[in-house]
Amino acid sequence: MAVTFVVVSYVARANEPVLAAIVQDGNVTSIIGFILLTALFVVFVIPLDIVFLIPLGALVWGPVPTALMSIMGWVLGSMVALGIARAFGAPVVEKMIGLKRIRGIEARIPNQNTFWTVVFLRLIIPVDILSYALGLFSTMSWRPYMLATLIGVTPFGFYFSYAGTLPFWYQIAAVIGALVLATAIVFKYDAQENP
Repeated sequence: MAVTFVVVSYVARANEPVLAAIVQDGNVTSIIGFILLTALFVVFVIPLDIVFLIPLGALVWGPVPTALMSIMGWVLGSMVALGIARAFGAPVVEKMIGLKRIRGIEARIPNQNTFWTVVFLRLIIPVDILSYALGLFSTMSWRPYMLATLIGVTPFGFYFSYAGTLPFWYQIAAVIGALVLATAIVFKYDAQENP
């Protein structure tokens, strides 16, 4: 996925005038479409929003608007995923994404300090999988869930939006840096959970 992100960013930069012309024809419609498409990628567990949408959006609208739109899409999608999990339960979630991926997260969802744990988990677990897990295994109410999600996904919205506009070699370094940081966070969290 990291290689695809870099390639898509390169292709988007090479075709920036064409992409800008397409998006400017329906500015509000394009923005709403970007947000809804990002949300759908979360609901249907398609990890391509970062790979395709963010570099394109960053070159057309700029990094800050794209980051904000990505964040809105992720939060919206996470709310829908939580609602699906709570309304329809494990049988539907199993058909959509499989319960094996969700069961691994179940033990990480505490009964206390859920808010800050969700913020932290948003930094290390994909939005879609965590949203379904929280829908099945937590009793966190909607408002704190939405705020924790917003706080947790915001760094990635800005990180990937700015990374999508960087020169080719900087993008590779940014992707490697993100992978190293994510790995370090996961290992540190696992070490604290399993002393």
